[in-house]
Amino acid sequence: MTLRPWTFALVLVLASVACASSGPPASAPGPEPGTAPPDAAALEGPAPEAPEPTPELLAGDRVAEIRLTRDPIELEVGETVSLSDLDPTPVDADGVAVEGAALLSAPLQGRTATMDGGRITGHQEGDTELLFAVMAPGDGGNPSPRIFPKRVVVRGAPVTSLEVIPPTLSVYEGTAVPFDVRALTQDGTTRSRIELEWRSRNPEIASVSQGGFVRGHRAGRATLDVSAEGVSVAHVVEVRENPVHSIELSPASGSVRTGDVVPFRAVPRTEDGRAVEDILLTYSVSGEGIRSDLGAAVYEDGAFVAERPGNYQVVASTGHVSASAVVEARARDVREEAVQVGLGLVSHTPTSDLWVFQGRDGRDYAYIGTHAGGQKMFAWDVTEPSRPVLTDSVVVDARVVNDVKVNDDASLAVITREGASDRRNGIVILDLTEPAHPEVLATYTEGLTGGVHNTFIAGDLVYAVHNGTLDVHIIDLSDPTAPHEVGRWGIDRPGKYLHDFWVVDGIGYASYWDDGVWILDVGDGRWGGTPTEPVVISSYEYPEGHTHVAFPYRNSDGHDYLFVGDEIFGCEECVSRAGLHEDGPRGFVHVLSMNDPENPVEVGRYEVPEAGAHNLWATDDRLYVAYYQGGLRVVDISGELRGDLYRQGREVSWFPTGHPEGYTPNSPMAWGPQPYRENIFVSDLNSGLWVVRLEPGSSDPLIP
Repeated sequence: MTLRPWTFALVLVLASVACASSGPPASAPGPEPGTAPPDAAALEGPAPEAPEPTPELLAGDRVAEIRLTRDPIELEVGETVSLSDLDPTPVDADGVAVEGAALLSAPLQGRTATMDGGRITGHQEGDTELLFAVMAPGDGGNPSPRIFPKRVVVRGAPVTSLEVIPPTLSVYEGTAVPFDVRALTQDGTTRSRIELEWRSRNPEIASVSQGGFVRGHRAGRATLDVSAEGVSVAHVVEVRENPVHSIELSPASGSVRTGDVVPFRAVPRTEDGRAVEDILLTYSVSGEGIRSDLGAAVYEDGAFVAERPGNYQVVASTGHVSASAVVEARARDVREEAVQVGLGLVSHTPTSDLWVFQGRDGRDYAYIGTHAGGQKMFAWDVTEPSRPVLTDSVVVDARVVNDVKVNDDASLAVITREGASDRRNGIVILDLTEPAHPEVLATYTEGLTGGVHNTFIAGDLVYAVHNGTLDVHIIDLSDPTAPHEVGRWGIDRPGKYLHDFWVVDGIGYASYWDDGVWILDVGDGRWGGTPTEPVVISSYEYPEGHTHVAFPYRNSDGHDYLFVGDEIFGCEECVSRAGLHEDGPRGFVHVLSMNDPENPVEVGRYEVPEAGAHNLWATDDRLYVAYYQGGLRVVDISGELRGDLYRQGREVSWFPTGHPEGYTPNSPMAWGPQPYRENIFVSDLNSGLWVVRLEPGSSDPLIP
């Protein structure tokens, strides 16, 4: 069986829309100036007829599983295994090999393991997935991928030494303090995944849990033993007499809305009133009649937030001493109704990202890209938002025009190209002298032939995300007819994958998939960076999902946040049209506090059940999220943010962007939002351009 490589991006595209065709569709030129076709199909020409299923596709339709010689695929850090040694074989429901099926693989990308030239290499401890696929007939006979994930487990090298790391707090009688352990290998590498076994030689003085929590029982010294993989180390801990006589807790009471944060402060004091600084304080919350899975939470720093209305008691304690306060939480009541204002229906090709702006002629426009064979950008006049008028399209040699950006003075636009027939992709610069009829001014491909997925325009510079180098290339457009590269930046990690780049006030945000979000000085200057020579300020990564997009925002209360969106496809989280689980993509929005840009801290999330986050926008204390099959979502982000914003009732409104005449009928797949003037513009993969407005009053909240 011959195994052919397949890019991960293509897996996502085909799995999400199941619409790959045998070649780019024919396209027609735009309308003559002064005319306006009724819909996007008028600019596209007749849709091609669906091809007859080939024997290769019919064979793929019989595949029920991919059989491997090693399943799961296990290897140590630094070890390499050849894909051919795994002998991946498509088999049917009876376990019989299916001859003639087109078997493809998605190269591994990420920190855990990578695949290059058919060889899988483990880089760090963890689990990941290698995606296999076969092509089978889809709707209308078009090729459609059926994806089979295989677990890849990377183990660390054997442990050779252990080091106990004591906490900064003291162990007092009646308190339980967590201890950390650093496990090292022969070459000094720290193991990230390790099973530890704890034991106390003096349990009457101090006991220890298998999670490393040491509880003091009476004053004295106790010896702790910790071991892993045959290596052990001893550590002596001193338990001190607990001097706390009382706890001062403030505020003593409060009345707030759900989602509002109450910052409690507890001060433990001795009998003579002296504050005890090095003792562990714990917070807890309870509420009469509140369900255990919903209600309220109080964090280690004393921050309280309620998800449901009710009366809550917050307790601060240490040892046998405690203090309490009462909080009344009422419903947030921020719901508004989202109503459709207008629609630019595109039903013959999938659409991608959008940009809305005022043209130099004083009229409003929305430009929207196309996906999976669309090979063009559509230009809509949205001066009258209730009646978007398609004025023209720009046809380029690219199967995917993923991104559209317009510069500040609306003189130029940049669109991205992926899948060009000559394999020279890059970016296309458009002249917007007549914004209703943009014209190609220049095409720039040097160093960008691998395809550009996203861009950002800052002044005369374009930051281009290149699929080849997986770096951001910095292109000078001061002379738009002669663009040239003036800088480049990227991380040096195996399996890296750069997806998006955004710049606000001299700080750049690089969304590096499994390597998290990287915050850069690109002109702010405090960290020594310039627009062409970025300097890293900090980075933040998390175990779940993939860092897809990041959007910074300072709300009206002065809190700085970075909203980071995940994107998760594959496995059980793809669409049924690709032969997978019917629920579709997943992923949520991480809320990072950026009050200290050098130390981002995750403080909350916005997660819609059974849906997946895509692009987002924040302004005027509102977060707008294109939530794929969850449609458009609007979230209240005023005040301090903590916890689960969805369950707190911070969702202002939502709008389903599915249409019965869409590319996939009645199937929302919201791609990108942009608030503009009094409306919200949303692109949907399956139905084109939506214009939505929020109005007072609402339907009932979605949270029970």
